[in-house]
Amino acid sequence: MNHLFLTFLLPLLIVALAPVPTLADEVAAERARIANQRIQVEEERRAREAEEQRAREEAERRALEEKQKRGETTSEPPSSDNDLSDALPAGRIEMSRALEQLRELGALRDAGYVTDEEFEQLKKKILDGAL
Repeated sequence: MNHLFLTFLLPLLIVALAPVPTLADEVAAERARIANQRIQVEEERRAREAEEQRAREEAERRALEEKQKRGETTSEPPSSDNDLSDALPAGRIEMSRALEQLRELGALRDAGYVTDEEFEQLKKKILDGAL
């Protein structure tokens, strides 16, 4: 009898007592898979947005470089500002242009296209009216 128990009944007992995957386990696994998939999709979306932002910043930087090569200092203000600039004294127009240049220069520094040293040098030139 002992031999029969060890040979046949003990393995059957072990198999019968082994944990059986339940529907709850399957549902939990599926939820985890879906959550991981959502995380991956969100990471890909953020990476695309960051790449698009870098491309926009690079295009703006190139446009600014082209303007500087052509000797232009700032982008043209909107048409409503053009109408107002005719009525403003020349000193205020120059100050407005200098402020715009400083804003653009600050944006370039913040984006990492201009070092702090270059920023200070260009800022001094703008304030001295050389640019």
